[in-house]
Amino acid sequence: MAEFWAKGIELGLKGKQLTEFVESQTRLLAQREERQAQREREEKERQAQREREEKERQAHREERQAQREREERQAQREREEREREAQREERQIELKRLELQIKMEMKRLELQTKMVRVQNQHEAPRQRDDQQQMLHRASKLPAFTDGKDQIDTPDFTGEVEAVCLKKPLYDLLIGNIGGARRPDDPDVEWRMGAAQPAVEEEDPLPFANEDISELLRDDRATVHRRDQPQVVSAVTTRAQAKKDKTTTPLRVTNSSATAVVDRDRLIQLQEADSTLTKYRSRPVKEMTKGEGTVQFEVKAKILYRVFQHARVNGGKPLRQVLVPQPLRRQVMEVAHDSIMGGHLGVKKTSDRIQAAFYWPGLHADVTRFCRSCDICQKTIPRGRVPKVPLQKMPLIDRPFKRVAIDLIGEIKPPSEAGHRWVLTLVDYATRYPEAVPLKKIDTETVAEALVDIFSRIGVPEEILTDLGTQFVSECMEEVNRLLSIRHLTTTPYHPMCNGLVEKFNATLKSTLKKLCSEQPRQWHRYINALLFAYREVPQESTGFSPFELMYGRTVRGPMQILKELWTKDVDTPEVKNSYQYVFELREKLEETLEISRENLRKSQDSGKHYYDRKAVNRKFTPGNKVLILLPTDHNKLLMQWKGPYEVEAVVGINDYKVNVGKKSKIYHANLLKLYVERPPEAVQVAASVEEPTELDEFDGEELLELGDLHKKEGVDDVKLGPDLTEDQQKELHDFMGDFTHRFSDVPGSTSLVEHEVHLTSDVLVRSKPYPIPFQARESLKKDIDNMLKMGVIRESSSPYSSPVVVVKKKDGTNRVCIDFRKVNKITVFDPEPMPTAADLFRRLTGSKIFSKIDLSKGYWQIPVREEDIPKTAFATPDGTYECLRMPFGMVNSGATLKRGMRKMLKGMKNVVYYWDDLLVHTETFAEHLETLRELFSRLTKANLTVRPSKCILGTDNVDFIGHSLKEGQKGLLLENVTKILNAPRPETKKQVRSFLGLAGYYREFIPNFAAITAPLSDMTRKGCPNRILWGPAQEKAYQTVRDLMSRDPVLRLPDTAKEFILRTDASDEGIGAMLMQEHGGKPFPVSYASKKLSGAEKNYSTMEKECLAIVWGIKKFELYLQGVKFVLQTDHKPLTYLNSAKFVNNRIMRWVMYLQNFDMRVESIKGSDNVGADFLSRVCD
Repeated sequence: MAEFWAKGIELGLKGKQLTEFVESQTRLLAQREERQAQREREEKERQAQREREEKERQAHREERQAQREREERQAQREREEREREAQREERQIELKRLELQIKMEMKRLELQTKMVRVQNQHEAPRQRDDQQQMLHRASKLPAFTDGKDQIDTPDFTGEVEAVCLKKPLYDLLIGNIGGARRPDDPDVEWRMGAAQPAVEEEDPLPFANEDISELLRDDRATVHRRDQPQVVSAVTTRAQAKKDKTTTPLRVTNSSATAVVDRDRLIQLQEADSTLTKYRSRPVKEMTKGEGTVQFEVKAKILYRVFQHARVNGGKPLRQVLVPQPLRRQVMEVAHDSIMGGHLGVKKTSDRIQAAFYWPGLHADVTRFCRSCDICQKTIPRGRVPKVPLQKMPLIDRPFKRVAIDLIGEIKPPSEAGHRWVLTLVDYATRYPEAVPLKKIDTETVAEALVDIFSRIGVPEEILTDLGTQFVSECMEEVNRLLSIRHLTTTPYHPMCNGLVEKFNATLKSTLKKLCSEQPRQWHRYINALLFAYREVPQESTGFSPFELMYGRTVRGPMQILKELWTKDVDTPEVKNSYQYVFELREKLEETLEISRENLRKSQDSGKHYYDRKAVNRKFTPGNKVLILLPTDHNKLLMQWKGPYEVEAVVGINDYKVNVGKKSKIYHANLLKLYVERPPEAVQVAASVEEPTELDEFDGEELLELGDLHKKEGVDDVKLGPDLTEDQQKELHDFMGDFTHRFSDVPGSTSLVEHEVHLTSDVLVRSKPYPIPFQARESLKKDIDNMLKMGVIRESSSPYSSPVVVVKKKDGTNRVCIDFRKVNKITVFDPEPMPTAADLFRRLTGSKIFSKIDLSKGYWQIPVREEDIPKTAFATPDGTYECLRMPFGMVNSGATLKRGMRKMLKGMKNVVYYWDDLLVHTETFAEHLETLRELFSRLTKANLTVRPSKCILGTDNVDFIGHSLKEGQKGLLLENVTKILNAPRPETKKQVRSFLGLAGYYREFIPNFAAITAPLSDMTRKGCPNRILWGPAQEKAYQTVRDLMSRDPVLRLPDTAKEFILRTDASDEGIGAMLMQEHGGKPFPVSYASKKLSGAEKNYSTMEKECLAIVWGIKKFELYLQGVKFVLQTDHKPLTYLNSAKFVNNRIMRWVMYLQNFDMRVESIKGSDNVGADFLSRVCD
């Protein structure tokens, strides 16, 4: 306090001011000390609290550790008990096995004894006398004594250690001793020793005169043939047992033609076969087919086909025997059905046959033969059978009108309370789930649990379950009857029908596993918390959480509680009367359910679109034979599909009643596969083989892929249209069988065109190689090796050198790219014109059936001119290589490919191409098939191959050049729209440009696209900050584009035979135009176009802007409007007098003079009718 007085005096305070100053400073000091003491007390309390919490945590950890140790000890005891029980069972089994083995050994010895007795008495007459002399001599021998004795018999001669028996079966028994002969192989040369006198037969054998026919009849089954010898011995060694073990003979495949065909018979059948006459009568003439040559010759009266190709048989001529019709099936059976045939596929079987044989229509015959193979059909992988298109389930518009029910379990370990199963329920309208743990799943327990759930949510009208006994029992049927519930069931082995609850089951099990990882036997206590977590978050299909759809409000959950604790901000509910609350709640629920139903419909359509991409509309008719895709055995080596069975009736869109043995069952089409029966006789191919021309007489069989190890795809990977009939599918399969070698992922080599590289300078281009990461060098080496094997590149010593770059693809693999930029700079540009998308779509008008065909690495199918090959050299860490086929990245590669495609398709109708993608389009299927055959004939002549997995034939809906085509309409490609909708909101200039570039590809589908996106494009100007300042205008433009894209806009393909209608409009921000044509009396858009006005154009008058819109729109669509009559519609009345009025404005007069070049009729329409070119532009203002 003294220091306060001194400080006050120092400040010049006196009297009362000084006293007040000292008192105030004293109070402040006391307050500071009190606060300091308070902080110390609080710190001590916090420290004590932390210590208590740490002790509690430590105790909890110790308790959990002890619990885990107890559980581990219990589990260890259980495992030990199981092991002891297993050991006891094994010992019992071993004892039984030994007992059985002893009994069998005794029986075997008994039977062998009988055999020896019979054999000793009934040997061949030549040995009988010697045998009796031997036995007689043995019986006269002096009695043996225990010890070593000398014996001389046909079976053994020498000194043995013998044992005397009291009641022996024979005078002498020889066991399994060294030097002893087998009972069936005595020494036939043995005679009595010369030193011993012959002994008269005084005592005949006891059974010499007995009738042993009965004995022989009884023991006939035990007498072994000489090729299965038996050794009589006291002990059988492992080697002896293995030697005596018989081998099960293999099953021999029955052949339809067992007769041996000799040379004369082959010549006779060839001469009698009418299908081979034209080859015999044709003079020997060499013909080219792609890169191979073919000729026919007769050598020693046998007709051969001689084929020569650089990639077949080492480049040497391959001589193939022409097989007559009666022998073709036998050849196919040996190549496919035999043990060394291996039941391989169509491609490998045909390659195997063509290594030695050939006949017209070989591929069609082999295709039919392999598809009708019983073993192949019953063992085909299930994934190879295409699924049928997905059917739409009816959308439920009322909560708990229909619920899906299922059971999960048995769950191991069971809960501490003994629960082993979980009953799950999901509502179709709100996706609201319920789950009840159960100790048992008998009908009564399940029914009580369901009634308990119904008491909370109400009784549904329909329930959907599988065919479990708990759900289809009489007790459950009575419960459904009393509660007036309609019971629906899924078809057998088709849980996808109840997919809603099955998906929830998977989520529940996955989440439950994570929650109870530390206490697995407490899983039943986590069920309610898990259900709350699932009900609180929005469901993907509906867009709302189950709680919102159920109660009409957002429930108070952990996030809301945490927010309130942090912000102390608690919402005060608005006070409402009961009527107002109920009315608003009902209105909100109805609106929410309506939005949810619309979201469900979109989700359903999207799911069906993705599911149906590889689906095939497979139909069966009563009387068809089918295989049921259910295994006959759990052993993978023995597993086959059940059948064939006969279809009795069609009971639904995709459900069929099948006669399975003595009863009928209903199966879904995805569980069925059509069974193709093999005809009893060889199929006649004369009717299915087209008459060949001089260059096409080889039916596409050049054997280019014979022995090729790179091919991984074939005709089985080609997709067919989902709406094709069975006959149409069969025709397409026959067509693909005729052109099997065209469907390959291995590129061919065409002679249509060569890639030429003309340089403007003789200066050598040498670039330093780029460093390649070590982890990418292995994949680079593998790619280089593959290209060397395929003949795409070769090792080089060229003075040119371009660097290599390794780029990571979307799937995580690496792509090898060659940087040809320096070579491109001095390359003479090729002016070959490129096709435009608008011109291609114009040619598709009126087409209903499409086939999309993609060349296999189209660039690699074009060779590089020999003198230009060194210019394509590139360097890698393993050496320098040069391209034999046209590489990617060269400036004129696209032009060379375009020139080759133009040459191949010259004069051909109903085919358009864009780079290496070909699209066949026709109005009828017959015309389509004819066009496909013509196209593939030209591909065969050009030696081009197509990628099977990227081909789809005979469909009405196809994706081409980023658009979806169907029934004369052009739509957006769903994959690209999904990218736009799922893209995060751009935040930088670069991200905005990327978003506008992707969305701008579909600007023709969006009216006034330029005006709509003006706020976004303005932010990319020079001088604007790199980080976008996002405002209301930008957000509105961004959301408008996303909304318009999500509406799936559709355009009509242009029809030049119909009159075009052009509508234009202008606003303060931009101008727009819409090209239309009438279909069915109503105008439909063909294309949209828009442009943002410049600064000067914004100052134009209204008439000038409207006239500018007309001129710009006509220039934009001049490709369609030049030289034809069209209608110009505008909502600006004065412009209807463009052809007659005189304008003082020079700008408008110049535009009017330009419009005189077009034959148009101007019409005035209401602004309300000009929605396409007016409404959205004014909204964007």
